[in-house]
Amino acid sequence: MTSRRAAFVIAHPYVDAIACFREPIKRLADEGWQVDLYTTLSPVHPPPAFKCDNVRLRPIEITRAGAVRLVADLAWGRPKYDWIFAVPQWSLHYAGIAASLGRIPLVCISDELKADCEATTGDTRRWRERERRAHQRCVFTIALTEERAAFVRSENRLGSDHEILVVPNAAPGPAERLPSHYYQDTLDIPPDKCVLLHAGSWWWKVGFGGIEDEARRWSNGNVLVFQGRLLNHFAGAASHPNLRFAPTVLPSDLLDYAVSSAHIGLALYDTSTMNNRMLGAASGKVTLYMKNALPVILPRHPSFDWIEREGCGVLVDELAGLDDAVARIRADYDRYVSNVKRYYDAKLDFTKYFRPVRALMNGPLTHD
Repeated sequence: MTSRRAAFVIAHPYVDAIACFREPIKRLADEGWQVDLYTTLSPVHPPPAFKCDNVRLRPIEITRAGAVRLVADLAWGRPKYDWIFAVPQWSLHYAGIAASLGRIPLVCISDELKADCEATTGDTRRWRERERRAHQRCVFTIALTEERAAFVRSENRLGSDHEILVVPNAAPGPAERLPSHYYQDTLDIPPDKCVLLHAGSWWWKVGFGGIEDEARRWSNGNVLVFQGRLLNHFAGAASHPNLRFAPTVLPSDLLDYAVSSAHIGLALYDTSTMNNRMLGAASGKVTLYMKNALPVILPRHPSFDWIEREGCGVLVDELAGLDDAVARIRADYDRYVSNVKRYYDAKLDFTKYFRPVRALMNGPLTHD
């Protein structure tokens, strides 16, 4: 029997570190699907690694010639793809052309939200219209939260009959802390210190550029660790015992082990964009921390109100509140950890949320 085939078109590097991409690819591959990942490679990111013979990496180039090759490979490659998954905007646009030519069902993984009100130039408006047209041709959509699903339905004018399934940007299985002293061992952190971890990109520095100075003023045994996702992410070693810069870009299968050696997760976001204002539980940093049973600290913003309401962490109004936020969590640490595990297992575990996706993929198609 011929294996079923799926293509994922994701013009972002470091795909395997982002759960909303990694987990569907892994799940289909584990079920025996042949999965081709069309993605960009970057000199500052490790190439995606899935350690599975069923997943093949297909590098793409964001050029006109690269777009033509991509459309040809998707539409006329043999054996024919059974499904194509793509993310806005470039990937979804060209995947949509290929899906129409090859009569292949297309699915949008709605990761980054783009708003009409933020499209202020001719080029960004054209891309918004391309995204909207391609999205309307999709068989269904995967959104990361209910709020984001409602936004994309309205913004891209999807009909009431367009199926949108919410699949959290999170890993499968229950939240658990792995036995690990990774940061203590690799960054020479004394075992009695409380490790506050920021894992991921540095876009949060917009509005939070003083965080390093703030950490230098701490005197209660906290150490702030930065885990980047780019090679040469940090200019040099941290110059204070309260700060550590992790120099290694970790492969995705080591992230849980590293994160489990921390005690509290930190996620600071610039909320000037619609995407970040609607992050909520779609934050990859937050779900990574919570998967490893870490309480979290975030900026005070309505999309993060559930963090305090569910007892999973503390929200802060300014950088000066970080020290107090850590102290609050440490004073009742076991309760925060218990709440994190409860919430993750009930609301974020990828496994149960992906089942409806597989049901739609196995069902009859109604598109032309």
